[in-house]
Amino acid sequence: MFPISRFVSESAAADLLQQVRWCDGVECPRCRSDLTVRNGSYREYQRYLCKNCGRTFNDKTGTIFAHS
Repeated sequence: MFPISRFVSESAAADLLQQVRWCDGVECPRCRSDLTVRNGSYREYQRYLCKNCGRTFNDKTGTIFAHS
């Protein structure tokens, strides 16, 4: 578990989500390809472009936080 003090801002929460989710490298949630590149950002969340299927996604895509 992580102490609640780690979530003092949305930016801190975004950094932690990125570290936990992509600990083995960024992977497209649609096609599972690791051929991805950074593609800007949306608020505090990094956006990525999959070079395999052409879809964009961010750190929250495919998680319980996706539409929050």
